[in-house]
This record gives sequence, C-alpha cells and structure tokens, in this order.
Amino acid sequence: MNRTRILYAASKSLFLVSLLSSTLMCSSSPSKAASPPVTVSQAASQASAVNGSFKTLFADIASKVTPSVVSVILTKIDTVTSYQNPFSDFFGDSGTDNPFQFFFGNPFSHNGRSPKPEKREYREQGLGSGVIVSPDGYILTNYHVVAGAGQLQVKLADERTFEAKIVGVDSLSDVAVIKIKEKIDNLPAAPLGDDAALRPGDWALAIGNPFSFTSTVTLGIVSALHRQVGNQNLYQNFIQTDAAINPGNSGGALVNVDGQVVGINTMIYTRTGGFMGIGFAIPISMAKSVMDDIIKTGKVTRGWIGVSIQDPNKAMREALNLGSRKGVLVGDVYKGQPAEKAGIKRGDVILSVGGKPTENSNELRNFVAELQPGAKVPFVVLRNGKEMTLELTVAERSEKTVAGLSEKSKAAPTESNGASEKRLGLSLADLTQALRAKYHIDAQEKGVVVLETPPTLTDSRATLREGDVIEQVKVKDRDFANVESLKQLDEVTRHVKKGDSVLLLVVRGAMSLYVGFEL
Repeated sequence: MNRTRILYAASKSLFLVSLLSSTLMCSSSPSKAASPPVTVSQAASQASAVNGSFKTLFADIASKVTPSVVSVILTKIDTVTSYQNPFSDFFGDSGTDNPFQFFFGNPFSHNGRSPKPEKREYREQGLGSGVIVSPDGYILTNYHVVAGAGQLQVKLADERTFEAKIVGVDSLSDVAVIKIKEKIDNLPAAPLGDDAALRPGDWALAIGNPFSFTSTVTLGIVSALHRQVGNQNLYQNFIQTDAAINPGNSGGALVNVDGQVVGINTMIYTRTGGFMGIGFAIPISMAKSVMDDIIKTGKVTRGWIGVSIQDPNKAMREALNLGSRKGVLVGDVYKGQPAEKAGIKRGDVILSVGGKPTENSNELRNFVAELQPGAKVPFVVLRNGKEMTLELTVAERSEKTVAGLSEKSKAAPTESNGASEKRLGLSLADLTQALRAKYHIDAQEKGVVVLETPPTLTDSRATLREGDVIEQVKVKDRDFANVESLKQLDEVTRHVKKGDSVLLLVVRGAMSLYVGFEL
C-alpha cells in the first residue's frame, strides 16, 4: 500500500512539473504580440486547477447520469403441472410429516393410486438495467432483458419503484422500449450523445446493476468500433469497451466524458461467466432509431434487397481481380426480390450503395436496413472485372418473406450411395438421387457434393461441411464455370497449379456462399 501511494505521489509530481514546464516554455516563446510572462506561482496554480478538475471529472459524470439508470425487475411466470399426493392435505407431500412415506415410502408414486395432477405457477425473477430517455417515463433497455416477462417493475436510483409495461421490442437489434405506467413528467432523462464522434481510446463509463449491485459505475475506454459478434443475421454495430460489464449491466448506459449516453450495454465476451475486459454496447444512434420506430408505429421498419453477402478473403479478392478496391461479395440472390429485379447476380461484388463505399458486409447490412422502403438507390457492382451501376428499388423487410426464403423441397430417400473421389483436397462425389435424399438437396440443384473435409486443412476449405454442393468454380483470371460432375470439375481445374487462387460457389441448404483458398 505504501509503495502504491509513493508511486502515485511521484507520478502526480511529474505531471505537475511537466505541465508547469510546458506552460513556462509557451509563455517564453517569441510572438509578434508579446504577452506578460507567467510566473512560477501562476503556472503552479493553473496546474493545480487542471489536476483538481481531473480528480472530480468521473465523479461529476457519474452523479449526472446515474439517476437516469434504473433497475429493470422482471418476473417470469410459468405454469407447471405437479402430481399431488391425495393425502397431502392431511400429512404433507414428503418427509417425516407424511407417516405413510416415512415408514413405507410413497405408495402413490408408481404402483399405488394415480397421483392427482395439479397446476402451479413457477415464478422466476431477474434483474437488468435500463436508461430513462424521456421525462414522461420511456426507458431504453435490451430485448433479452425483458423477453418473457410476466410482470415488470423499474426501480430508480432514489429507491422509488414503479410498475412498467413493454412498449415494443426488436429481437434483431436486441433493443426494447418500456414505459412507466404511472403518469410522471419529471423523471431524470439521460442526455443522449453522438456515437459517431467516438474514437478508440476515448474514455467511457459503464453504469448499471451488475449482480444486483445497483448504480455501479465502472471506468474504461472505447476499445474498438463497428464490431460484429456471433449471429450474422442480427443487426450489429457494437462499441467495444473495457469498462467492466457483468450480468445485470445489460440495458445500462455507456457514457462519454461529456456525460452523454453513447451506447446501451448489451453483452460481454467471457470464458468464465464474468468480466474479462471485453464488453459490447449498442450505439445510441441505432437504439434511438429503433425506439423512435417502436413508439411511432409499433414496429421497426427496415430496408431489404434480398441477397446474402459475405466479405471476400485474400484468395477471393485475387480470384475476383478486386485489387485494392473494397467491396462485399454477393453469395446468393433471392428469387423475386429487389436485387434480382435490379439485375444483381451471384458473384457480383457490391462496391458502393447510394454513393457510399461498402467497407464490409456488416456495414452494408446496416446501411440497407436504414434505407426507406420504396427508395430508388444506385448500386455499383463489379462483374467479371467490369464496373456497372444498377438502380434498385428497396423493399421492406418482412419476417414472413425472410422465413419463406429458407424453405427448400426435400427429395424422397433411396438406397444407393455415390462414390467418393479426391479433388481440390476434398472428398467429392457426383450428385445421385441417394445423396440428394441423404443431404436434403433440392432436385433442381446441380453440382458435386462434399462427402468429407480432411481435418488437416487449415484454410477456408475447412469451413466446408458434409452435404455442401459445389456449383461453380473460378480459377485464375477465368470466369465462373458451372460444374455438374467430377468430369467437368477436372476440365475447369486441369491447369491449376500450386499457389493459384481458387474460388468455389457452394450451396448449403437454402443459402449460398463463396469459399476462396490457395491450392
């Protein structure tokens, strides 16, 4: 402890001396308009003021925002069926209170009389966090905090507790909006900031209720921006922070040094269940956009174009002749959807949308979601080495439409199997009726099927699965070629040598993806 204090005092002294020296140097530098010299006592006074304000900076931020962060208390109510001993009203259900069970066991459990079914309510209580965003009681939190709630309460930092209701949720962004039922117009609403101004290295505070310890404040920095974690079908653009976030922090505030909420704390990366230095928050701009839609229309409206997309790796970029250009590869184009109507094809690389360059698939997915349905937007794509502009009319994302796209017909089973042969380091076979049945491959699908991926592979071929269908192959500077048999595959790849880039179009169930590697 003494050593720590000495180091702290020494570092503080060095800070003051450094600040004093820089102040004196600035005051003595030549200038056209001479200014009065700064004395040592004045410089020391200025340094002391700066140091004093820094000492109270985070406490001032916490006192400003903490009243706006609430505990979200939910009760999940499940009905379970139990089987009651018909004599339990007299002797109890178990233990020594039941003389029959104590001496003879339970005569009603197996071979005795049938037990009497009884429905009982099972209640489970959880705790999360939320941020008051309006004086009349609207609160931002996470979808996963309130999912399945039977009863909902919010507890303020000043211990006041109110009943609340769910206004609306959006599982795709993990945002929920709840509201205090009681009519109140003077709640402490948090000031909302601009997450677009954040930079890695900026100070950040996380405020919430980890492990039920209410109004907990932790300090860290913004570690990274634009993170995507896990499920690629969700809309994500996370702020990564090392401010400690733990279970119960979900739905709480991530705050900048101006005392403004810039994110809604959502999840952590952990191998232990506790904090490991990596936490994620939903940018406040995304959360607010979802909230505004929910409050105004009761649902979230998102743009939709009907493609599956992926980021090209190094081998893919070489095979597609992308050079230094950034773009997103179209893995599939859904039939009857806006992209198909506009002329976008599988294998196209989307370079820009509406004049905005496409950096990666996650950014493109989020950007398209923000487009208004009905808007006409130019898409610049690269196809066979040539750029072209296609105008696309954005549709509205519908869960019914998205669910329908995943449906595929299944062939009837037969008995025979296909013979496996080695190609491109993989065990492949011609598609037979038996293999179509075994792997539920659509009757319209043509290609060669993957039977085995050797465990020794360390490139992107290792992501291939048994039952994947290789439909097209692109090698070197040639265009994509259809491969409907192993014989055709041999023709396409007969000039390929070690070190060449190979790009495969693979069909997996209802989706398509590209796999690129160096042979």
